[in-house]
Amino acid sequence: MTGGAGFIGSHVVRRFVNKYPDYHIYNLDALTYAGNLENLKDIEDKDNYTFLHGDITDETYINAIFNQHKFDAVIHLAAESHVDRSISDPLLFAETNIIGTFNLLEESRSYWQSLQRSKKDNFRFLHVSTDEVYGDLKTTSDLFSEKTAYNPSSPYSASKASSDHLVRAWHRTYGLPILITNCSNN
Repeated sequence: MTGGAGFIGSHVVRRFVNKYPDYHIYNLDALTYAGNLENLKDIEDKDNYTFLHGDITDETYINAIFNQHKFDAVIHLAAESHVDRSISDPLLFAETNIIGTFNLLEESRSYWQSLQRSKKDNFRFLHVSTDEVYGDLKTTSDLFSEKTAYNPSSPYSASKASSDHLVRAWHRTYGLPILITNCSNN
């Protein structure tokens, strides 16, 4: 999992570590302003949990951990995610959300293509996105769906929309088995 020290990520990591004791959960996080290992104090000593301090924009590091740990799946939650910060530093958002996702996709594709059939059939790349890619709701009774057109309204939402498109392209071009979810703070 990437971004597992953040607010949402720490809950997902904890859930997997506690619910699936036979799975080994690797938590990759850069520990930027949004990451906090205090969120995971209760599981830090569990036998099926390993924290990896690293950045998804570091292609060499991503390659090394894929080669070392032989992941069965990738759950990608890591992102720069604060709209106001994206306005003052859009490059950071492009680097993390677009280039970081690209690095994970490329390493996942290469790794997935090398797997034996049974493991290949079970591998998944789960990309956790945001409802922000759809823009703003006009009224409180409006709802977004997966068929809603993208209409990003900030550098943050544009970078997440870009990463969503990359994930879909890796599925269409290479057959990488993917899932995309859109978290909402409504």
